Amino acid sequence: MNSLRTKAKQAIISRLGLSTVVNDRIEEQRVKHKREYDRLLERNERRFKKLRGVVADQKQRIKTLERRLESTSRQTRQVAQLFNASSRTLDTWTRHYHPRIAIVVTFFGPAPFWLPAFLLSCRQNPDVTWLIYTDIPVDVPLPANVVFKPLSLHALGNRASQVLGTKISISRHRMICDLKPVYGLMFADDLEPFDFWAYSDLDIVWGDIRKFVTNAVLAENDIVSSRGKKLSGHFTLVRNTVQTNHLFELIPGVEQKMADVRYLRLDEHELTCCLKKHISTAPSYACLRVYWPRELTVKAATQREISANASASLWRRDGTTLDAEGREVMYLHFHKLKQTMSEINFSFDHQPDAFKINSAGIWA
Repeated sequence: MNSLRTKAKQAIISRLGLSTVVNDRIEEQRVKHKREYDRLLERNERRFKKLRGVVADQKQRIKTLERRLESTSRQTRQVAQLFNASSRTLDTWTRHYHPRIAIVVTFFGPAPFWLPAFLLSCRQNPDVTWLIYTDIPVDVPLPANVVFKPLSLHALGNRASQVLGTKISISRHRMICDLKPVYGLMFADDLEPFDFWAYSDLDIVWGDIRKFVTNAVLAENDIVSSRGKKLSGHFTLVRNTVQTNHLFELIPGVEQKMADVRYLRLDEHELTCCLKKHISTAPSYACLRVYWPRELTVKAATQREISANASASLWRRDGTTLDAEGREVMYLHFHKLKQTMSEINFSFDHQPDAFKINSAGIWA
């Protein structure tokens, strides 16, 4: 049926004289379509050729990466072996190395009556050094590990001014406490030989410090505090490095705050808050490691209870310090008791094996 229709159309076209025109048109369309098809084939061939080149290049890169990975794996294994060997060496060195500790104290005014007890407790910690910056005249033999460094209150303010870049005028002794975290820079030359230094006070009788601040604790931490989860004004120990010696700079506007004539508790409360924020936000490689698991001394509340109980006492026996319940602590801080204390019954040339501290004084 279709063949008949085609022949009929051709007959009609032929009769009308259009056959040649139509055939030419059809041929033109065929030639055009063939050229387009040939160009498409040529483009696809070029694309396939390019893709084959890319694939070959990627294969070569993969082989190169595999060789590098194999080489890196060998190097990693070698580094791991060296690291493990170094770790064992470092561990051995840490166990045998005894970090040097300095405790810094500033005190101005008449020598306190309890000084013989303080110095005796220092003498019995021979592997710790005390640097005491003071205007107390030295007229008694000092333990070999205690150094009195003559300094006036005015000179202390000048040192603080130089470090902080602002004028520090110390009008009240209490505001000295705010400057304690800056001691690492203020006394940098004297502290240079030490691995750790602590800011502390003079109204203290020390127990066995190294029993609490062990080599293992020092190896694993940058800061050690004698208060649970708080920095302590009477014992905060810091690694003697640039970062920890600038710990006070965590406090916003610290220079202006330290120039304030009021005591703002920067050394304890505010620096603790800023340190906790640092610990929660700093990347692990820059985060300071802090050891403050529990109280290592007697609390103020305990001292108030002792003041109210005439039979209660704190004790130091055979080089150890004991709280009112007989538990060993690192030291006895009697800042509340000293408000009523007035006597001590031994002098600098006596070394009693035991003595007690109560609301009246210190008694061997």
